[in-house]
Amino acid sequence: MPERLSRATSRSDAGADGADGRVWPGEPAPDPAPQPDSRSRLRAFIVAEAVAVLLGYIVSSLREGTPATPFQWTLIMVGAVAVAIPFAIKSRRELRQEAAAARAEAIAIDIDARLRLIVGDVTAPIAEVVGRVHQARTPAERSSLGGQLQQLVVEAAANLCDGARTRACFFQLDAGAMAPVAWTGRSDAPATVFTDAADDRRGQEALLLVRFHDFLLIDDILSEPLPPGVEARPGASYRSFISVAVFCGEQNFGMLTVDAPEPAAFDETDLNVMRALAQLLGAGLVGGQPSWQG
Repeated sequence: MPERLSRATSRSDAGADGADGRVWPGEPAPDPAPQPDSRSRLRAFIVAEAVAVLLGYIVSSLREGTPATPFQWTLIMVGAVAVAIPFAIKSRRELRQEAAAARAEAIAIDIDARLRLIVGDVTAPIAEVVGRVHQARTPAERSSLGGQLQQLVVEAAANLCDGARTRACFFQLDAGAMAPVAWTGRSDAPATVFTDAADDRRGQEALLLVRFHDFLLIDDILSEPLPPGVEARPGASYRSFISVAVFCGEQNFGMLTVDAPEPAAFDETDLNVMRALAQLLGAGLVGGQPSWQG
């Protein structure tokens, strides 16, 4: 987990297919009907238009008679170029607009698929465990369900955030220190413990982040200016990460993080996903875990 935090952005500075055609969350969407290649049609239309313009120009030129001198041939060639240039510019603009529309459609499809994953495969199971935690009758049962909830949340964080080879971790706050209690992702397990010791500036900053219910997104710990006290752990395997406080009301439970070996692995969407997961985790842990008010 990022034993530190990411882009210097922080707040303080009826079946799978129902009768009505809807697809319910968590169910596989039906394969869409094959769509014709609109870009191929546009190219064919542009080629046809170009041929028509060229033929029209040739016919118009020949009506005046076949060129007899080099000067007349030069005039015809200059005229052809003058006709072709604005047409080429127009065609290029149309193709760019078509490509931009295709990219926007692909992004919209990706966002829709990601939303279905979050709602159907992630949020629902986590919300179910949150409810079971609050219905637990004994401390032992509550503790067991709390551990299950922590693991579900870190797995969701690692899977939903975009970075390659991500690692997610929950650092639990207990007696003024934070240690990793649940993680998933890359094989190198988190080992940092954040404390309030005088010689642990990184720990002090992490604890302040939790105390003030803050968050931090860092794009690259090796090249961008970092907030005071934010630095990479020696030998760290990550370049970018997100850290968010886990709390509920005035109770503080620790810090949820996700990191990746490549720079700029995460964006604002990933930050919002992490904050939502941290809120779910805090809602499940409230009343069943030790808190630190600092």
